Amino acid sequence: MDVNTQTNEIQQNYDDYPYYSFPYEHSAPEHLAAVAHVFGLSAPDPRGARVLELGCAAGGNLIPFAVRNPDARAVGVDLSGVQVQEGRKRVKRLKLKNVELRQQDLLTLGEVDGKFDYIICHGVYSWVPADVQQAILRVCRENLSADGIAYIGYKTYPGWKSREIVRDAMLLRARGLTGGRERLAYGRGMIDFLRQHASKDSVLARAVERDHPLISNGDTGMSAYVAHDYLAPANAPCYLQDFAGRAGEQGLAYLGDAILPSMFAFNYGDEIGRLLMEECGHSQVAIEQYLDFVSDRSFRTSLLVHGERARGIAYHVGHERLRGLHVAASLTCANGEVRPDDSPQQFNADNGNPIVLDDAVAKAAAVALGEAWPFTMSFDALKRDVLTRLNTASTRDAAAFDVCLDRFVNALVVRGFGRFRLQPVTRSAGNPAVPAAMRNYPALLPEGQLAHTVNPWHQPVQLDEAAQFLLHYIDGARTRKDLLGMLWKAVQDGTLTIAPPTPEGGDGKSRAVVAQKLEQVLAQLCA
Repeated sequence: MDVNTQTNEIQQNYDDYPYYSFPYEHSAPEHLAAVAHVFGLSAPDPRGARVLELGCAAGGNLIPFAVRNPDARAVGVDLSGVQVQEGRKRVKRLKLKNVELRQQDLLTLGEVDGKFDYIICHGVYSWVPADVQQAILRVCRENLSADGIAYIGYKTYPGWKSREIVRDAMLLRARGLTGGRERLAYGRGMIDFLRQHASKDSVLARAVERDHPLISNGDTGMSAYVAHDYLAPANAPCYLQDFAGRAGEQGLAYLGDAILPSMFAFNYGDEIGRLLMEECGHSQVAIEQYLDFVSDRSFRTSLLVHGERARGIAYHVGHERLRGLHVAASLTCANGEVRPDDSPQQFNADNGNPIVLDDAVAKAAAVALGEAWPFTMSFDALKRDVLTRLNTASTRDAAAFDVCLDRFVNALVVRGFGRFRLQPVTRSAGNPAVPAAMRNYPALLPEGQLAHTVNPWHQPVQLDEAAQFLLHYIDGARTRKDLLGMLWKAVQDGTLTIAPPTPEGGDGKSRAVVAQKLEQVLAQLCA
C-alpha cells in the first residue's frame, strides 16, 4: 500500500469513527514544566507559552489548556476534517481567541510554522506509517523552542505483543471489507469465536479473555477505540529503547516519562531497584526498559528535549528542586484518628495507593494537605503549617524536621502519592467559581459522550446528576450557603436524588449528606 493510499485510509477511518476527545492529565504543559524542573531543566512558563498539538482531534486536550491560560497560544492540527470541524465549533461557541485548529497532514508541517514551547502528540505515533512517525520527530526538532518540551504518547512493547495477536485475528476476518462498521462487526465476531474455541491454556486465549470486555463494548466511544487500535491500517508499537534511539537520530534527547513515578526502579520494590541499579548503572533508558518488562507496559508518555540539553538532566532528585514545587495530596488515615507522634499509621491516597507514615512531621503534613485539597501548598507554607500544628509537641531540631518534611514531599512526587506544579493551584478568590467556558463545556460534547468538564489539574471530571445541576451556578456570584440552599431545595422537591455516602448515611435527604455532596462536587471541580 503506497503512502497516499494509507494516509487516505487513515483519514477515512478517523472520519468514520471520530475519537471522543478528552484531556490527558499528564500532557498538560503545566505538568510537563514541573517534571522538567524535578530533573533540573527549566521550561517556558505555560501561562504565556506557544503550544502545538499533533493529532488534536476535536480539541478536547488543547481547549481546556487555552481556557486556563488566556495569554498562551494553542495550535492543533489533525488529518480528520470531521474532528477539526467539531473542534472549531467548540472554540467558536466558547469565544476563545487563543486557539487555532487546522486540518493538515503532519508531513506538511515545518519550520515555517514557527517555534513552540510545548509540542504534544498523544495517541498518534503508533497509529501512523513510518514516514509520519519520522515527521513527528522532525517537527519536534525543527519546531521546538530552545528550552521547550515535546510529549509523545505511544503504544509500547512488551505490553502490546499479546494484543497484536488479538488484532491479527480480528484483521484476518475483516480482510477484504471496506466499510468501517462492517469491519468492526466482523472483527468482534472473530473474538467471540476464539473465546469459545481457542485452546484454553494458550497465550491467545488469555489475551482474548483480557481484551474481550473492551472489544465487545458497544458504546460509541469504545467502538471508536477498538476500530483504531485493533483494525486501523497502521499499528506500530515499539520498545522504549528503540523510540529513544530514533529520537536521538533526530537530535532529540529522552528526558523522562510524564508519569514520573514509573521511572524509578525502587518504586517497584527494593530488590528490583537494587538489581537494576547494578545491571543498568546510570542508563535511565535501560532501567525503564527493564521496568517495562517487569510491568508488561503497553503505553508510554515520553518527554523529549533538544539533544544539547541532555547533559543538564539530573535523575537524582534533589530536595532543593522539590522545595520549589507546589504540592497537593489527599491522604486519608486508615487507622482512625491521626496520632501526632512517630507511631506508624497507614494513609490511602486519592488514587487508592497506601503509604505508611511513621513520623509526626509527615502525618501533620498529610493532614495539612488534606485540608487544602485539591489545592496546592508551597514547601514553605507547608512547613509553617506543620510547625504550627506540632507546636511544642515536637522535640526535633530544625535539620531533623527538614529531613522528615523533605522525605514526605519526595514520596508525594517521586512515589506518586500526590500532585505537583511549579505554579500554585489555588481556590477561587471569594465565592466558588468555575470558568464560564468550563461551565458551558458539557453542552458542546457530541451526543453519546459522557457529560464532563475539566478541572485545573487538566483532568476530565465526569458529572453526576448533582454536579450537572450545580455546575452552571458555580459562577462566583453565589456563596457556599447559596449553593447549599439550591441543592437542598432540589433534593427536597424531588428534582435530585443524592445517594448517602455510606449505608449508615440515612436516606440521602439529610442536610449533612447534601452538604457533603456539595463539598465533593466543589473539590472535583477545584472551585
